[in-house]
Amino acid sequence: MTISSTRRDLLKGVTLGSGALVLSPLVSQLAAQVSGSKEFPQRFVFVVKSSGLTPGHIVPETFVDDYIVQKESYIAGEGYTSGVQMKDCDRFIRRPLKNAVLNESMKSLQPYRDRLTILQGLSGNMVTGGHMSGYGAMSCMKDLMAETIDHKMATIYPSVFSHLGLSTVTATMGARFADSVCYPGISAASSTKALPFHGSPTQAYQSLFGSVATGNDRKQFEARGNLFDYLGEDVKALRKSLAGSEKEKLDHHLEAIEELQRQREGILKMSDQIRKGKPEVTEQYTNMVLEDRMDAHCEIAAGALISGLTNVVTIRADGLGSQYTKLGFDSGQVHGIGHGKVPEGADSVDHARGLIRGFQLDNVATIAEKLSKIPEGDGSMLDNTTIIYFSDVGDKHHASNREWPYIVLGDMGGRLNSAGHYIQYPHKDHEGHRTIASWWLTLLQAAGRPQDGFGMKDRNVDAESQRGPLGELLA
Repeated sequence: MTISSTRRDLLKGVTLGSGALVLSPLVSQLAAQVSGSKEFPQRFVFVVKSSGLTPGHIVPETFVDDYIVQKESYIAGEGYTSGVQMKDCDRFIRRPLKNAVLNESMKSLQPYRDRLTILQGLSGNMVTGGHMSGYGAMSCMKDLMAETIDHKMATIYPSVFSHLGLSTVTATMGARFADSVCYPGISAASSTKALPFHGSPTQAYQSLFGSVATGNDRKQFEARGNLFDYLGEDVKALRKSLAGSEKEKLDHHLEAIEELQRQREGILKMSDQIRKGKPEVTEQYTNMVLEDRMDAHCEIAAGALISGLTNVVTIRADGLGSQYTKLGFDSGQVHGIGHGKVPEGADSVDHARGLIRGFQLDNVATIAEKLSKIPEGDGSMLDNTTIIYFSDVGDKHHASNREWPYIVLGDMGGRLNSAGHYIQYPHKDHEGHRTIASWWLTLLQAAGRPQDGFGMKDRNVDAESQRGPLGELLA
């Protein structure tokens, strides 16, 4: 019997106590690693913004002259139209990002260019345009609740928590923060079941890591407030079965939990100060401004992925009623900016939208950085994580959905061959045009779950082209 097989058998035989819910996903991963398996669970983070994602604003600076037409911003008809318009494209384009300089709002992703895909030219006219597409952005179903791609991936790559939803707002149009479970209307398990999201980072933490205990034991866990004390015996038992490199993975696993614990303890400490009568702390640490809440949710997301508690996270980054106050401008409501209102402190609407986009992508980069530090197989957890940033509606605030761009960090563990490239499909009404349904079908194909079509079809696009994946993106 080899040393490797002995360790594998030991890992399979580890009996966990009350910490089983938290530690069992990791034990399975470590057993696979010891056996030499190259198969690791694929992880997904869907980061969904509001008010459209302007295609011209994610074109690398190096490519600007080739693909966009500069115009002054203006108000046209019912709403704001961006001042950066794409040139008409009638062919498939694939260009490496290796030496490209990304848009200013994407500068935090510059170190990840080799993992990055900027995907342009897809349309989504099978779903509602205008202010929002709701569930349609991830289901391709118009005006109907239906199973969304994030839930599909969660069923393919299950974990203790099949899907983790984190939201900064209660609803797409709402400005009010959610301090409990909320339903922002973007993710669903079926035509009758919307997926719940956590509005409060503190409650998200309790839901994830408080689940190791029930009844009186859970009360003890909450009272002690120290996850390591509660899991101590399980951790000690598990460490005895691990070799050096495997212990390192466990240490990273526990560090992620510890970081979330510190975050929770920090909020609780602020609550004590609030009770002593410091109102300025109350607003920051209980109600939480949008930027703080988004930062906290991304910490939760990274920790949950690292801990193995979930493999699929959807983050609702903002809503049309959301107010930004810490990005260098004042009175920055997303809806108002979308209609051409330049907030005080911003140079223009495009400038304000760029600052918002940059803030959100900074958080994407933060998640990527955390995962890149966690060893997995011959690389890191980031190698098996795909982060997809997009809007709940296509190309602008009042979207036509004739374009629906995506920024993708990761390649599903090598199952996609798009990483490190700027990819542009022909625009609508040109041969070779594809829809967003084919993008979601690409993920399913790469996951080994191909299906014939996804959601509704656009009657103005070749029906056959909407049945399968984007073959150019598959490895």
